Amino acid sequence: MIAEMIPEPFSHAVLVTGSRSWNDEKRMGETFNDAWRDWGPRTSPGRYSSRGIATRVPTPCERLWRAAGFEIRTFPAAWSAHRKGAGFQRNQEMVDAAHVLRDAGAQVLCTVFLGLCRKPGCTKRSQEQFMLHTPGHFSHGAIHCRTRARAAGIRTTDVIRPSLPPF
Repeated sequence: MIAEMIPEPFSHAVLVTGSRSWNDEKRMGETFNDAWRDWGPRTSPGRYSSRGIATRVPTPCERLWRAAGFEIRTFPAAWSAHRKGAGFQRNQEMVDAAHVLRDAGAQVLCTVFLGLCRKPGCTKRSQEQFMLHTPGHFSHGAIHCRTRARAAGIRTTDVIRPSLPPF
């Protein structure tokens, strides 16, 4: 049960999702700094980050959190049990955890590091997802998690991969 995974209350929570290819640590750091600045000087050091292991957010994100001394909760995808649906199942678990934290009084943000879909032979590649005035077809898992977070009423911040050409 999600509530049992969270033994103590947190004042702030960041659910992090993104394309597997995201590796711009500088941009990630700037994004997190913007969120912390928005939360103000009374932000406690007990922040909470929920993220998937290795499949949704690259290691630089985890390094940033650990270097700042913040706690990380991981949500591994159960690939053997859920096969292709494991990533989507994991995304929903992360959103559910963020929802529990929000209901307990935490300020919650979902940060989405978006990169274009790189799946070979993707049948959805021709479907444009115009976001932030950037045409393209973005990572399926990141978009799924973003959609679920928004449906749960969680504030989201979209960060477009800086290597995408200007449109």
